[in-house]
Amino acid sequence: MMDRLDRHIHTLGTAFARFAGGLMVFIAVIVAIDVVTRNVTGQTYLNAYEYSRYLFAVALSFGMSYVLLCGAHIRLDIVYQKFPDPIRSALDLLSSLSLAILACGLAWFAVDLTLESYHNGTISTSAASTPLALPQGVWALGLVVFAVTAVFMAARHVLALVGGPRAETAYFSSDREIEEAVADAAAQRGT
Repeated sequence: MMDRLDRHIHTLGTAFARFAGGLMVFIAVIVAIDVVTRNVTGQTYLNAYEYSRYLFAVALSFGMSYVLLCGAHIRLDIVYQKFPDPIRSALDLLSSLSLAILACGLAWFAVDLTLESYHNGTISTSAASTPLALPQGVWALGLVVFAVTAVFMAARHVLALVGGPRAETAYFSSDREIEEAVADAAAQRGT
């Protein structure tokens, strides 16, 4: 069951990351169009400044699950590498659980903010008068998916620690990332 759930979460995380990448390209296009039209006609037609901020927040929240699934988040490994395996496993578990708690908190407050904006009919103060519940709702969706992913990864980590050897928990450590980086560098050098 965990493997099937893992596949679904990876599929969803990858789809969200691709959508986030598309949003970044779209932001670049609308900003470029806005810059050109402002310089040629003296007017802004797309309101790119406001919408690019909303889209950037959405792209960020949509990419967070994928970053977690790939283990590409920022981590300081200088001291970590000097610890024995049991301590490293405990630190990995602590970071996994901490991230799950943080992600759930972010998702909770994002959904709460979205619902509050919806119930109050809050709109942006710009000329576009965008109902803020729309961009906030999409942003909150990304954070909810991130929270689900973080909780799944933490649960998977706990299950691996309880029932599996160190090889099972190595999936969560930076050792795997270092080994992959060394293998990639060796492959590029042809050795």
